[in-house]
Amino acid sequence: MKKKLVALVVGAFVVLQSCQNDDNGANGNQEQKVILNVDAESLSNRMNYNNSGVINFVGDDVSARSPMDGNAVAFPMSLLAEVNPPSYNGVSMTASHVDVKDNYVYVSYNTQGDTYLGGIDVIDVSQPNNPQLIIQAILPNTDISTVLFDNGQLYIAGAMNVDANPGVTSPAFVAKMPLQSGLLTNNYTAVALTGNVATGLAVADSKYYGVSGNNGVLAKINKANNTVETTIAVDDLRALGKINTKIVVLSGTQGVKVYNADNLTLQSSFSTSSDVLDAKRTIDFQGDNLLVSEGYDGLKVYNLNSGSLLQTLSLPTGLPNIDQADVVTNAVSVNGDFVYVANGAAGVYVYKKDGANLGLLGSIQLGGSSNYVKSAGDYIFVATGTGGLKIIKKVTVSTIDCTGFATYSGGPWLNVNSGQTLNYQGSAALQGVNVNQNLTFCGSLSVAQGLNVNSNGIFTLKGSLAQGQYNNNGTNFNINGTFRVEGSVVIYGNLILNSGAKLEFLGSGSSITIYGNVIKNSNVTITGNYTDTFNKLN
Repeated sequence: MKKKLVALVVGAFVVLQSCQNDDNGANGNQEQKVILNVDAESLSNRMNYNNSGVINFVGDDVSARSPMDGNAVAFPMSLLAEVNPPSYNGVSMTASHVDVKDNYVYVSYNTQGDTYLGGIDVIDVSQPNNPQLIIQAILPNTDISTVLFDNGQLYIAGAMNVDANPGVTSPAFVAKMPLQSGLLTNNYTAVALTGNVATGLAVADSKYYGVSGNNGVLAKINKANNTVETTIAVDDLRALGKINTKIVVLSGTQGVKVYNADNLTLQSSFSTSSDVLDAKRTIDFQGDNLLVSEGYDGLKVYNLNSGSLLQTLSLPTGLPNIDQADVVTNAVSVNGDFVYVANGAAGVYVYKKDGANLGLLGSIQLGGSSNYVKSAGDYIFVATGTGGLKIIKKVTVSTIDCTGFATYSGGPWLNVNSGQTLNYQGSAALQGVNVNQNLTFCGSLSVAQGLNVNSNGIFTLKGSLAQGQYNNNGTNFNINGTFRVEGSVVIYGNLILNSGAKLEFLGSGSSITIYGNVIKNSNVTITGNYTDTFNKLN
């Protein structure tokens, strides 16, 4: 556990810049407060595509089913990339938090145990199927537990090593870093808080708020001069959120407390389950409901106004090859009607609002422990400890008129036999597709394994398709017949265009992204207007 110091101080820490071409700080200068790296080659080396591809989404009875069982699920998605955690002087960090603003994803890192070492990444997702790590900051002697973007500033919460930072008398701190066109800079101003580590942040028009953990406080800070205006002692604070004029905090021992954002007067409070000391938890809002990750007690949904418990989503049990002690609800993220829950070794569970309650759709199995989850737009970001950050994207499409088409409700293998003409719409996550005659799919489709358009087959896609896995040569996309595209196609394996194959792009604005190789045989024709992300079809 980090040292416990309780003095409250206010101060500014001026930091220096050093651009390096590697993660490990070759000059070893520990006195620098921020070490920036913008070298494209070294940053690209941290992007890992080995496991990229369509993700098997296990349906609602996740303890008993596999993706091959039952009907196909209507939740197609793919793993775009993994971001390996940064390291410094041989010490590897752990992803701790994610915030998203427009096309930039901000990821914070800390180091487990007594070592103070943190970092911040900025990932550019302006090319939806080709995320890029564009800048990295290493903060020696400083852990970062939370980052939050607001109005051109990046707000930071964490802990500093008081022995390595002269003038700092308490490890917990919050800070703000001015950004330049959304990118990290080489300075930040910090204010120390009572407690061992600052664990959460929220922002308002002219104020921002922070909480610190054991022996900690809820603090209101003036944005203009970065000074603390009000503090309230609350033990074991884990999470902080703002909704309308309310500041909501979660204590591991005292439950939920709701304050007026202006003067921090206590408006209400209600109990939650007691939690393991120092474990990170998160909260989120869905309408008038507060969703609380409660560790070994799962996810609980409360009415924020009354404090009444509305629903308990218990931990999954009986999962094969998983120690039940490693299944714990660490974090929750709300994105519209969808709720994503990081359940440790059990992976990420996905729920959807169904009337007054949340209904289970299924789970995303990623390996390792899902410690944190954040969903924004079509993306799902999952921090998996030493496994780094997983970038997942739902296969979605704008509304296309497919009036009269049936919604696909068949099994995970779609076979179109000779003489058949099948037309479907909607969303489907399939294992494989074989087209021997005519298939039109209008909507969002993922195919985890092979996709074959045979010699007499015509497959017309109107919408979005993701297919295969990057590291599995058995998940090829084979075209002997005709594949027509109006929309977006992402192929993680190889595209094999056999003799006489036709690839036709309809209309304008279509795109194709191919991670594997393209194999062209004789008499292949490719027509239409399209964007080839990696220039593989030339």
